[in-house]
Amino acid sequence: MTKLILFVGTPGAGKSTVLNSIVEKGKTIQIVNMGDLMLRIAKEREGVTDREQLGTLSDEQIKADRELAFQQIIDRGQDSLIDTHLTIKYGRRYVPGVTLEELRKIRIKAIVYIDATAKEIWRRRHSDPSKQGRRNINDTEAEIDEQKSVNLAILSSCAIYLSIPIYIIYNSDGKQAEAVAELEKIVKEHFTE
Repeated sequence: MTKLILFVGTPGAGKSTVLNSIVEKGKTIQIVNMGDLMLRIAKEREGVTDREQLGTLSDEQIKADRELAFQQIIDRGQDSLIDTHLTIKYGRRYVPGVTLEELRKIRIKAIVYIDATAKEIWRRRHSDPSKQGRRNINDTEAEIDEQKSVNLAILSSCAIYLSIPIYIIYNSDGKQAEAVAELEKIVKEHFTE
């Protein structure tokens, strides 16, 4: 049976950086970027041209596109880490990046949450030129902490409802190698027989 692990975190915590480091080390784990997959689907179905436009779709369109994306992941039949968000923040509005029902349906085996302090996240967002046009660039440290709190509440609910383990990895400044090593242990635990 295909094993799927959700890999989530607050934007700027370093999810992509940690995942890219795993790939660079030659690990052969399949990584699926849910945002990229959702964008491809939304381009075909709704004519969306970039990720920021995904937020202009109705909740029903987003949910339908997300369900199609999850079905495509299942159809691949490969053990995978799914890089996504627990919440997507639009101003004061939070929308789910996944639902409990979707995670139950795809039989997620574990959730890994990458974290950093609000101060580190704020600094990373402002020092990375690729993040300058993103909707969350003006969030204060307090707003980042708020999103982290919402994410952790959802994470706890997922673990209880789905009866799966959750892992929290701290990707503190200067400690990326330790975060990568922790993720490698989790991948080995779940993806090797």
